[in-house]
Amino acid sequence: MTDATATRVTYVGHGTVLIETDGLRILTDPVLKRWCGPLRRYGELPDHGIRHHIDVILISHLHLDHLDQPSLKLLPKSAVVIGPPLTGQTVHRLGFRTVVETRRETALHLGELEIEAVHAHHTRRRWVVSPATEPLGFLIHGSSTIYFAGDTGLFDHMDELHDRIDLALLPIETWGMRPAQGRHLTPKSAAQALTLLQPRMAVPIHWGTLYLPGSAYVGKQGTYAWFKHTRERPERFAELAAEQAPDVDVRLLDPGASLEVPAAEGPPRAAAEQPQTAAPEQPQTAAPTPTESSER
Repeated sequence: MTDATATRVTYVGHGTVLIETDGLRILTDPVLKRWCGPLRRYGELPDHGIRHHIDVILISHLHLDHLDQPSLKLLPKSAVVIGPPLTGQTVHRLGFRTVVETRRETALHLGELEIEAVHAHHTRRRWVVSPATEPLGFLIHGSSTIYFAGDTGLFDHMDELHDRIDLALLPIETWGMRPAQGRHLTPKSAAQALTLLQPRMAVPIHWGTLYLPGSAYVGKQGTYAWFKHTRERPERFAELAAEQAPDVDVRLLDPGASLEVPAAEGPPRAAAEQPQTAAPEQPQTAAPTPTESSER
C-alpha cells in the first residue's frame, strides 16, 4: 500500500476479496481455481500474488462456492481461518493449524484488528443432508471499518450493524443467472441495503466470476456474452445507489481490480465487550465460548 493509513481492497472474484489493512492480509471466501465444483471461472485466474502471505481467511458460510477446498489448499497453512460452526471439520484436514469457529455478535482480536461476526440471511447447509450452521458476515475494525456481508439478503436490524462503516462489500447476485430468491442481495435490494448501512463507500461483489458451462454459455462468444450480461448488474446497482443513497461513493471493480480506502476520521471504535481472541501459534479449533471445541 502506498499510504500507511489506507486500506487496500482487491476484488478477486465471486465472494473472494483481498483486504490489506493494518499490517494484515485478509482473504474472504477463497475461490482461486479454474473450476469450483461444476462451475467454471470466467477470465484469467487470480494473480499468484493473491495467495502469498495471507494472515487471515474469513469463511462466511459452508457452501461449495465459498468454502472451496482446492482453493484453500493453495493458501499458507499458518493463516488463521475464521468461520461459522462446523468449519473446522473441513478445514483442519487441509492442514490449517488454527481454525476459529465463531458465531454472530462475537469479536476476535488479531494484531491491531477486531473482527466481529455478524448476522447474514442465507441458507444454512453445505449439502442438503448436512447439519445446519449459521451463515455469517464480518465487520473488520481497524484504521477503517470494512463490512464483508458474505452471502445475504436483507434482514431485520441491518441498520444497527454499526454506526460507521467505511466500506461495504455487498453481493449483488448468485452464481450464473440463478434468481436471488430472497437469500441473496440483488442490485435493487443491495441499493436498499446502502440506505440502511450508510457506508462511506461501497463495492458490489459476487458477480462476473462463476458460470455453469453448457446451455447458452458455450465457447468464447457465449461466455463473453454471459459476462457482458452479468456486468450490467453492478452498473444497475450503481444507478440505483445514486438515486437512493447519493452520499455513498460506489466503486465498480472488475475481478482483479483494486482500490484504496482512506483511513476514517474520528476516534476508533470502542472494543466489543468480552472479545474472543485467536491464538495463532497453537493448532486448535476455537469455539465462541471459553471452552475449546475438539477437532472433528
